[in-house]
Amino acid sequence: MLEDFLNIEVLLTPESYRRINDMSPEERENLLEKVREFKNINDTFILLDDYFLNIFLSHNLKDIVKAYQNCNFLKYYVGDGFLEEDTQVLDSTPSPTVEVVESTPSEDRCETVEDTSQEVVEETQNTSDEMEEERKKRLSEIKSIRNSVNRRINYIARDIETKIKVYEEWDVTGKSTCEGTIEDFIKYFRDRYRRIKSMIEKKVKRKAYPLDKLHKMKGKGDVFVVGMVSDIGTTKKGHKRVEIEDEKTSITVILMRDKIARGDLPEDILLDEVVGFIGYVSNSGDILFADSCIRPDITPKAPRSIEEKIYTAFLSDIHVGSKEFLGKTFKRFIELLNGKISRGIEEKIVSRLKYISIAGDLIDGVGVYPGQEEDLYEIDIMAQYAEVAAYLEEIPEHIHIIISPGNHDAVRPAEPQPALPKKVLKLFDSLDNVTFIGNPSYVNVHGLDFLIYHGRSFDDIVGQIPSAKYTDPPSIMRELLKRRHLCPTYGGRCPIAPEHIDYLVIHMEPDVFHAGHIHINGYGIYKGTVMVNSGTFQEQTEFQKKMGIHPTPGRVPILDMSRMGDVYIEWNNGKVTIL
Repeated sequence: MLEDFLNIEVLLTPESYRRINDMSPEERENLLEKVREFKNINDTFILLDDYFLNIFLSHNLKDIVKAYQNCNFLKYYVGDGFLEEDTQVLDSTPSPTVEVVESTPSEDRCETVEDTSQEVVEETQNTSDEMEEERKKRLSEIKSIRNSVNRRINYIARDIETKIKVYEEWDVTGKSTCEGTIEDFIKYFRDRYRRIKSMIEKKVKRKAYPLDKLHKMKGKGDVFVVGMVSDIGTTKKGHKRVEIEDEKTSITVILMRDKIARGDLPEDILLDEVVGFIGYVSNSGDILFADSCIRPDITPKAPRSIEEKIYTAFLSDIHVGSKEFLGKTFKRFIELLNGKISRGIEEKIVSRLKYISIAGDLIDGVGVYPGQEEDLYEIDIMAQYAEVAAYLEEIPEHIHIIISPGNHDAVRPAEPQPALPKKVLKLFDSLDNVTFIGNPSYVNVHGLDFLIYHGRSFDDIVGQIPSAKYTDPPSIMRELLKRRHLCPTYGGRCPIAPEHIDYLVIHMEPDVFHAGHIHINGYGIYKGTVMVNSGTFQEQTEFQKKMGIHPTPGRVPILDMSRMGDVYIEWNNGKVTIL
């Protein structure tokens, strides 16, 4: 139900979520349709709180459109009220009969036509005023970070040209075409199959034999096929049975248990991954006994570096708005960037730090999960982003920041995710040193190709592959590189939007693979690709305690781009260390 509203850029407060969840399916669908039709007229970002939920439940669409078609919801959510001259206000109190009366909106807030208890109004206003004062205080403290640092250093990176190129063809931003139809899913899986099949064929330098013609190869060996895994099972004798399909038919592939035990064949085949096999065709012509398995995988190479000595810092999962957000620690990191240093090594690094890559979850969000309001110090999603923007404004302008969204950000939950919406980006208008991208995205940073992906599929991979561990993020990341896909199995915890192009295919072999999501730092190299998981600025949550997950908050990976894979640097809660 949450996804239905998020797909039309409508967030639910926890109370609204509970109320809508208690409705009958027919009532929910009627509400959703009414909101959807309204957004065809006023396509602004909406947080469906109790007030507006009552509006949509108590009034017909015609009256709602008449009253709110020019309403600036964005200003309302950041505390400026509805300022459009033509905006009318409807009574939000549910009642069997509704009389719509026009009124002139207040300059400071939305007013209802019908008077309510003065005591309730004053209490609500006082609470609102207190929240606004707290917001102003937080923003004031954030905006004083740069001026609070007395020491200034010689920024060598200031004189180095910024070189950023986004590979637009692999970023879904502005290109989404899917509507969730059967035809969309067919096009999506065909595109995945064709792209990865081509990669596998290039690895073995031969074309795959069509599955519908396999019967012509009865009794023959060295037959090469490629298919998408549709089913996995075990025979009575303990051999692995894998069903693969292409665009026309399907066949059975048998992986003998002794070959799996010797390591000749893999144990960790996943549903929906595209894989190749070479083997012997049975006399019946519909079974292939595998001798070898070919995955698309990346090509082994030495890690690539650049000649210029500059540094990139990697962040993710900041979670501004959460009560567990480590604001003081994040402030110390920004102070470091502004020259508050205590050791010579810090000055050497900061003076040459040129880029920051952020892999999603800038904020904790609103309505991401039931009961989230209890975990937030800021329940206004736009105010959360306003804080993020204020923090980033305190970072020296010569440091270029790349921002990709995550599952807590104000974008659709299904991957691939577009860049943050324009309504949010307006809060960052004062920043000229920021590039906003989708999730996933490929960016050439000063000559090196970065794959930036938030990492929501990591939860699925850990549950499917025994060797993949939360405590060892590279053990998860390498499995995705092997399969050349960021979310191989459809239908898991990571939702997938059936775009006509599969943006989750790892189209390029990256020099750097940056991810987050699991709140644990990790570093590694796989066949020349440097892997970085950038931890978090959020303390351990109650959910993580229940799951036994121990995050590594306040630790920022920093890479020397002239020595990739050779040296890992980490800013660890105020102290720079060489790993």
